[in-house]
Amino acid sequence: MRKALIGVLLLTIGLSACNAPANATPTTPSTSAPTASTSPTATPTNTPNFLDLTHHPLYWFGPLPPLPTDANRPFIGSEDFMALFEPEAAWQKAASQIQVFKLYGEWVAYKATDAELRQVIADLQRRELALAVEAGPLNATEQCGQGIESFAGLQEGLKIASRIESAGGQIDLVALDEPYYFGHFYSGEKACNWSAQKIAAEVGQYFQTMRTRFPEVIIGDTEPLAGDADDNAYRVWLDTFQQVNGYPLAFLHMDVDWSRANWAQEVKAIEEYGHKINVPVGIIYTGNFIDKTDQAWLESAGEHVKQYELEAGGQPDQVLFQSWNDKPDFALPETKNYTFTNFIDAYFADKSALGFKREGAGANLALEKSIQASRQIADNPAWMAVDGNTETWWSAGDGPPNWIEIDLGAEYSISEFRLTTSQYPAGQTVHKLWVKGSGTGNEYTLLTTFAGNTQDGDTLTFMLDAPANAIQFVKVETVTSPSWVAWREIEVIAADP
Repeated sequence: MRKALIGVLLLTIGLSACNAPANATPTTPSTSAPTASTSPTATPTNTPNFLDLTHHPLYWFGPLPPLPTDANRPFIGSEDFMALFEPEAAWQKAASQIQVFKLYGEWVAYKATDAELRQVIADLQRRELALAVEAGPLNATEQCGQGIESFAGLQEGLKIASRIESAGGQIDLVALDEPYYFGHFYSGEKACNWSAQKIAAEVGQYFQTMRTRFPEVIIGDTEPLAGDADDNAYRVWLDTFQQVNGYPLAFLHMDVDWSRANWAQEVKAIEEYGHKINVPVGIIYTGNFIDKTDQAWLESAGEHVKQYELEAGGQPDQVLFQSWNDKPDFALPETKNYTFTNFIDAYFADKSALGFKREGAGANLALEKSIQASRQIADNPAWMAVDGNTETWWSAGDGPPNWIEIDLGAEYSISEFRLTTSQYPAGQTVHKLWVKGSGTGNEYTLLTTFAGNTQDGDTLTFMLDAPANAIQFVKVETVTSPSWVAWREIEVIAADP
């Protein structure tokens, strides 16, 4: 039986948890609000004059630096990360559009060399960009929290602060690494399942401690829209934090599960509630975790921009261009298509032009086209195989044989097919790819057979030596699989005219 898989990492991996000193029952912080938090977007009095933190929306950039690989992160981050901080680095235009550069706390605390930190800080100051860090504020106890995201604690926070200070900088903003979700909702091994009140109190203590080093630092939160953590849960969290600490969070950034059917409406509801209680709400634009190329990841991110801002009418107070995924590998140069900084430029130039190519050579002809299948289940209908989102999938709800058919709506010349698997467990599979149109005498013709050992998230690619001409229908038939028959995405790529 195929299990319903999340299939992608939905949550930021910015800070590795460590065994910080236990503090299982934090005391409630003073209700007198620090100045920087009473007006979350106000410029702190000791912030360098060049920083503009009143900009609306406030734009952040946070590419993943090269980090050691592990089971949950089998990739290293942007290969050219440090090149961003060279004086003539080719992102002058993109840098002029953002106000905040975010560093991952894990990198600052443990991986960056002293020389690298000095270079980063000096360059951000030269570019007049605020320095932000992402950090996990919760303290693990003997009973829970060990090895769980967000449980990095006060000691690691102070280590981050010390390294930034020693390198000649100051922390202007801290984006907390999902304390409410991992402290309350997370249900895995060593889960704490603390109340919102307890988490708010411990986060308040973290605020106070960090302000002993940077008295005017602005501290807000990042949380995932995933599982039971919905828009109502974050209204509760914002209210609880205010009630416990006597001042609001400085901002709330949403890390979205893109497979969530109504994610745009939920983020918009949180955004509107934030306006009501004077808490700026932002959104992190990412691609999909399993995207295999920089192009695919950035096109997916572009689709998310359009879905939220152009289709749902979202107006985020803060916008984050960030990655904790394998892609994009390259942040530079901004003049080259499908680099991270090029994406930032494209966002400001014309949001409607972002996302997938829908016409001409290289376009995905299957995108959002008419589709039918031998069978489907309610939560995973056939159209999810052509919705452009590898975090959703069609499922037949049964093993082989089963099939799915795409009507391209007209006849095209086709150069390539890409099929991204949704499969559990891994094992031997056989899939037959058929095409039909006037080019095949309006009869289905077997184009190729994929046979081999596959696992969830694999992309099966078939490139033709010469284009298949006058094709309107594409059918994928699965005849062997240890899993329910399912596909994350089926792409049909247009040939040169």
